[in-house]
Amino acid sequence: MEAVIRAPADGLRVSAVLPTRNRPAHALQCVCSILTNHDLLELVVVDQSDDDTTEKSLRALADERMRYVRSELRGVTNGRNVGIDITTGDIIAWTDDDCRVPSDWISRIAHIFSTDPDAAVVCGRVHVPAEIYAKGFAVGFEPEVRDWRGRFPPPNHDWGLTANLAVRRDVLQQVGRFDPLLGAGAPLRSGGEPDFLFRVLRAGLKVVNAREVEVTHLGVRTSGAETRALISAYGTGISAALVKHVRLGDFDAVLLYVRWIAWFASVISRNAIRGTRPLGARFALSFLSGTRQSFRFGIDRKRRMYLPHREPLSARFRRRW
Repeated sequence: MEAVIRAPADGLRVSAVLPTRNRPAHALQCVCSILTNHDLLELVVVDQSDDDTTEKSLRALADERMRYVRSELRGVTNGRNVGIDITTGDIIAWTDDDCRVPSDWISRIAHIFSTDPDAAVVCGRVHVPAEIYAKGFAVGFEPEVRDWRGRFPPPNHDWGLTANLAVRRDVLQQVGRFDPLLGAGAPLRSGGEPDFLFRVLRAGLKVVNAREVEVTHLGVRTSGAETRALISAYGTGISAALVKHVRLGDFDAVLLYVRWIAWFASVISRNAIRGTRPLGARFALSFLSGTRQSFRFGIDRKRRMYLPHREPLSARFRRRW
């Protein structure tokens, strides 16, 4: 049965959340860009840094809409969840500290939710300038299909990023928050977005991929070890996100997992035929590693969240038989 979202009242209030850790210069510039949005209800900065440098850099900003929170938790998904607890808006929007948002970011997000009562999540464009790409590897998001509902995007396409993502607060009550064991800085390294979006789409809710909602991403990894580490993290996290739902017996997750494997095989074979370096091989190996690492943790079946400890083998057998 397809879920139904109640049409919102006029004048949706939009809160923004910015998790940050050990990047005071980026955090300051990102905060300044968010505060140029006149339609912003509030901005919550969740600082997970190891020292107080970021706090000191933000202290000079005299804007009553900004709330600074120091968190001892680690992992960007924990930071996002802390923001959920503190914010009060009807809509919560996230970005990353190495992003810059335009002055109409909030108003464009609010417009989509106001004019489309079925929109549960908005994934905006994450633009990487050419000069950033020239320095190394950077992750962007270019929306292709506008609406997703009752089906799942193909591998490596149209899965939005929390660098530019907004959600109705009541949707979080239905599908849950971000999984703390997924995402940058968490044990499973990445995968927070595909896990969350999978749960949203599985619930029959609508995801809007909006090119008109744009942020600029300035984060770059230099070629070599940094890029390899980032690609490995993405492969591990995406796999762990899917395998969690596979282990719960979700047939949609099984199909999506198989589609990812088929995509890897296609990319690697195509590169082999061309005689080029098989760039998909590292990602594929990391993907398989993420499958294995998933089984290090138990799963809360009701909440569809990883548990921060290994599940007893006997418990898995009891459920299976």
